[in-house]
Amino acid sequence: MIKKNKQFISSLFLAGIFNLIQINIFNIDLTPDFILLTLIFWLFKTPNNISISTFWVVGLSTDVFMGDLMGQYALTYACCYFIAEYFMRRILINNKNQQLFYVFLIFLSAQIILLIINLIHNVRYPGLSYFFQSISAALIWHAFSKSKFFK
Repeated sequence: MIKKNKQFISSLFLAGIFNLIQINIFNIDLTPDFILLTLIFWLFKTPNNISISTFWVVGLSTDVFMGDLMGQYALTYACCYFIAEYFMRRILINNKNQQLFYVFLIFLSAQIILLIINLIHNVRYPGLSYFFQSISAALIWHAFSKSKFFK
């Protein structure tokens, strides 16, 4: 249990560092939310150790870490927890290629929630290229799902 907590905390720290790196190709931001990617991975790997309170606390710390509106990531991560928990059995019984669809849906819903929150607070609409981050998150999930650690 302690070893898993160390792995969980160190992977979240590493994901926070990766969130600071911007991946821009042709002026399109393709940087997925690595923290959410890590949380969903640990939810699927150890579902009994990760709860909605974990998602909420990590979301609040992400708000502070990223310097964004307080509570937007906490709300987004909590909603993603419910979506991932709802699809958990479907995701785990499918093969790796079919899991991409559900992971894409989770990230797309996270982006839609963040977009709605930002539009309510008069932040400009980023355009359709904003949703390419969900595609890059699904591609990263697919690349890492082939690793031994994912089993």
